[in-house]
Amino acid sequence: MNVAKWSAAPPTPELERIERHLRCLACNGPVEKSLAALGSLRCLACREADAPLDPTLFSAGPTKAP
Repeated sequence: MNVAKWSAAPPTPELERIERHLRCLACNGPVEKSLAALGSLRCLACREADAPLDPTLFSAGPTKAP
């Protein structure tokens, strides 16, 4: 039985840039890749401590016009 051998794709500069910017919005530390892939805004330690987000680490984004 022959099995195909798939090599992992080499990291691209774009992926490395994104991974470098995965920062916790509570402590500004790195967010674990598995949590970031799930959309977590906080690292594991801050999630366990239920730490609030630090408003100085993010912007509220654009506001809607009335």
